[in-house]
Amino acid sequence: MNKKILIVDNSFKHKCIKCSQFHRHFSAKTSVLHSIEGPLPQQLDRFSHIILTGSGSSVDESSIIYSRLKPLIQKAEREGIPILGICFGFQAIVAALSDFTSIEHYENPEIGWTKIYQTSPSRLFRNIPKKFYAFESHTSNVVHLPPELRLTALSNGKNIQAYEHKYKPIFGVQFHPEYTAHRGTLKVNSWLKHRVPFRWFTNIDMPPRYNPEVAEKIIYNFYHLSAEFKKPLHRKFV
Repeated sequence: MNKKILIVDNSFKHKCIKCSQFHRHFSAKTSVLHSIEGPLPQQLDRFSHIILTGSGSSVDESSIIYSRLKPLIQKAEREGIPILGICFGFQAIVAALSDFTSIEHYENPEIGWTKIYQTSPSRLFRNIPKKFYAFESHTSNVVHLPPELRLTALSNGKNIQAYEHKYKPIFGVQFHPEYTAHRGTLKVNSWLKHRVPFRWFTNIDMPPRYNPEVAEKIIYNFYHLSAEFKKPLHRKFV
């Protein structure tokens, strides 16, 4: 049986228009499910990988989306199915493996291109510079990780930006690897039209050293390297 890639679209109001970025370079069949529309699958054996997208919702007790994601995340973790959480999905994995005290909510969002610093080796970042820029748009952040998750990247503001499970193919990034440079610019301009305070932005202008290939490489690594998860990491990290 040819397994599909499951993309769980956690968009709150409108269906994800960026989800194609997750699979446009690969031949595997994909199933995109909108979590706000109803329960998610209970049987996961027909899926090879799972991606959890961002959301306008927050990871807290009132979130219907999170309540639907939690059992899926826990089942994927038990069954060893590779899973990647992005932004809201990044936070949802942490909450599902620990609790809501791991998540901090902001009064103001963080928007724009942010410099990411790798802190330890990760299969997700294989063949990627130790410092790179990525696009962010969020109003919450992970403040501490459960013991089974290992920190792999921070932002310049010292916020947790990425983790990897110590024993299983579970990964998370706070930033948005699916955003193209064009999509990030549109997002910034949309906020600027609403005359939001400049303190909300990490970087309004796309940095000259922004490399869109880095984001695509992250998705590529998730699909192709998570199968090697039981093998030791040999790359020396300095």
